[in-house]
Amino acid sequence: MQYFCLGDENNLKFYLKHCQLISILLIFIFSCIVSFIGSLQLGPVNLFVINSALYQHKRTAYFVAIGGCIPEFIYCALAVFANSYLIEYKSLIFLLKIVFIIVLIIIGFNFYFKKQSNVAVKNETNLNEQPIQHIFKGFSLAALNPQLLPFWIFIQVYFNSIEFLQIKSNLHKFSYILGSGVGAFILLTFFIYITLKYKQTILRYINNKYYFKALSLLFIALAGHQIWLLTNP
Repeated sequence: MQYFCLGDENNLKFYLKHCQLISILLIFIFSCIVSFIGSLQLGPVNLFVINSALYQHKRTAYFVAIGGCIPEFIYCALAVFANSYLIEYKSLIFLLKIVFIIVLIIIGFNFYFKKQSNVAVKNETNLNEQPIQHIFKGFSLAALNPQLLPFWIFIQVYFNSIEFLQIKSNLHKFSYILGSGVGAFILLTFFIYITLKYKQTILRYINNKYYFKALSLLFIALAGHQIWLLTNP
């Protein structure tokens, strides 16, 4: 009898460990999917990654993408470990939104007055590029996005409402945070791949004086959308 009880106990431990591993994996997969879908919207990081792939180099675009994914990890971690504290300080979120709007407007005007020049398809990399500058560009654009924190807080609440996605242990939290950044990076990598694959075709249509003007209008439109969200909570 003792032998069977011991066997049952070992089987139970194995079953629980197996279930936990599956739960961790599912949280990671669904976090990736949510991040991928959530990043599909037209945003400054996506635009800069595509623009870098078109007008600079693949290497530059990947560095911008890496920088753009870092805030996903940070805001997701804040959502997990400090959401109750941060929700009380709504003025901080409001200030972040104001700064984000100002940055979008500045970028928009910068592109508007940027001179257009024809760009040929190039495969070589520029050795004079500083990776940290491109990483910081992507990071700063994503870090100022006021939607990231409330987005990951909402997703966390939603996950906790589903039994097999509940974020309980530290491993669950790590898996959730890891998936948030990986999903965004996969999407940006997809953008780079598509842009480079059809680069010659795309450049054929945008190698004109209206490209940067159109890009500036997109950033101004994003700023206008943020202002509308701010005035219509």
